[in-house]
Amino acid sequence: MAVLIGIDVNVMPRLGFTPWFLPMPWFIVLSVIINVVAVIAVDGLFAFIIRRMPAEWFNHKKKIFIVSAREKKFYEKIKIRKWKDKVPELGQFTNFSKNKIAEPKNNVYLERYFLEACYGEVIHFLSVFIGFVIIFFYPLEYWLCFGFPVAVANVLMNLPSFFILRYNSTKLRVLYESNERREQREKAQNEANK
Repeated sequence: MAVLIGIDVNVMPRLGFTPWFLPMPWFIVLSVIINVVAVIAVDGLFAFIIRRMPAEWFNHKKKIFIVSAREKKFYEKIKIRKWKDKVPELGQFTNFSKNKIAEPKNNVYLERYFLEACYGEVIHFLSVFIGFVIIFFYPLEYWLCFGFPVAVANVLMNLPSFFILRYNSTKLRVLYESNERREQREKAQNEANK
């Protein structure tokens, strides 16, 4: 916000913008704050709507939620493992934190983890685009100075979370499949012992 305000204070007067109801610096500060609140509200509204969609639409076995080998290489190339823990995780809003796997040997728990991660992937991915709705909150001559930069910042805030969820799902899938194989072995052993 501070960077955007600093830029706009210098750029807007040069472009001939003259707000009619507030001095220029206050108009810029108020406009940036309104746009930040607007993008958070728009993202929140769409997150609320997506969370109300049927859980079966967010099955981790669907092709859309499976990470390709090419995508895995991309995550390795951007060294996601080094910085992913520094990005805040917002699982507290759904009462399911995805910072740690509490029950790594329980596939019922892992399925819930996958479900929350799939919801999160869709929410963060769509928020990248939905944030641009705010450019329509101002007249055309103002959206470039306020709405567009805030929407771009929204992209930069949502993409890392989307990448982290996708990256973590690859590791989680290995754990999940390992648990399935272990359960099948135990089941076969129990039947053999009968």
